[in-house]
Amino acid sequence: MNRYKFRLERLLQLRRHKERLREMELAEISGRCVRLENHIRDLQNEKDEYAGFSAEGVPYCASDILAREAFRGRLDLEMEETGRRLKKAVRERETASRSYLEAARDRKVLDKLKERKAEEYYEDQRRREGKIMDETAMFRSISAGREGGE
Repeated sequence: MNRYKFRLERLLQLRRHKERLREMELAEISGRCVRLENHIRDLQNEKDEYAGFSAEGVPYCASDILAREAFRGRLDLEMEETGRRLKKAVRERETASRSYLEAARDRKVLDKLKERKAEEYYEDQRRREGKIMDETAMFRSISAGREGGE
């Protein structure tokens, strides 16, 4: 039995490649989102550490308190900026996710077509082989009948 050759194999390979590229792009952007979320959490933790007015029961002097509040203000600004970058990255991730899903769908369509065409091909091959075997058996019986009748 001959092996099935899918005529659109090259296109299928290109779609698989495109899907892998979109998947890697999505993974990179998702990683960026996770890093930004972690950075915001780290900034919040650091800000919380500087919230007190005393250390081990000993109050800070006024200049230390002012410096700590200025530092907390800087952390707030950095958290806001990181939050803006995170929102942008989340939008990019949503776009990349849609792009990946579209590429995956396009590839799956061709995969299903390939499977269906291969099944049709092999079913046709089995029918042909069966027909050949039937014809061979018929010719043998005719030949055996001729030999027996002579």
